[in-house]
Amino acid sequence: MPLGQLYGIGVGPGDPELLTRKAYRILQDVKVIFTPQGKGGREGIALSIIKELIPPSSQVISLHLPMTQNKELLEKSWQEGAAQIYEVLQEQNCAFVTIGDCLLYSTYSYLIAALRSIDKTVQIESIPGITSFAAAASAANVALAEGTEPLLIVPALGETEKLRSYLKSFPNLVLMKGASSFEQIYKILEEEGRLSSSYYISRCGLSGEVIQKDLRLLQGQELDYLSLLLVKKGGLPVD
Repeated sequence: MPLGQLYGIGVGPGDPELLTRKAYRILQDVKVIFTPQGKGGREGIALSIIKELIPPSSQVISLHLPMTQNKELLEKSWQEGAAQIYEVLQEQNCAFVTIGDCLLYSTYSYLIAALRSIDKTVQIESIPGITSFAAAASAANVALAEGTEPLLIVPALGETEKLRSYLKSFPNLVLMKGASSFEQIYKILEEEGRLSSSYYISRCGLSGEVIQKDLRLLQGQELDYLSLLLVKKGGLPVD
């Protein structure tokens, strides 16, 4: 019996209506859907986006893919997840769902690398999804970039001082996962004259969505992990 095919599906930022028609069709066709397990064993965001759209008969398998910097733990989880997927592929097609786009800063890319280390002949099709920053720009009605302007996407600022050089080189930036270092980011944006041309968006397309143009109002607040900042070229000072 030939191996089944794996479909990697980006399910978008949160709003189920932003799922592509192709993604929806495949989710109707496959019988087994893999999804990242949420924090503390809870339901993951990717599953919460699609659960009302998939057939009741679908088997959903949650993979333990920890959010950690420990490379050994990460690689172990990727190998274990790939092994589970490969076992299902012995009999049928299956899908792996992930928020945003499946090949932009996604665990999915590591899973398919681990899967190919098991069997290079595995057939894989990746279905793109709307990214969080594309959805955030639409929600805020602000252009990500115009004309010949470059756009820099920063996945996470380990060293916030790097932001200064980025601001000098790029008119448009997306700062993902900025909640944990927001106070440092705020200070640098203020010092570099980019505070008034920045937008904060969190939980885009999900319940509790926040769009804030005046970053001063966010100081001292506990910010959601699912947050990003859109930083544009210099604007007028905030009153």
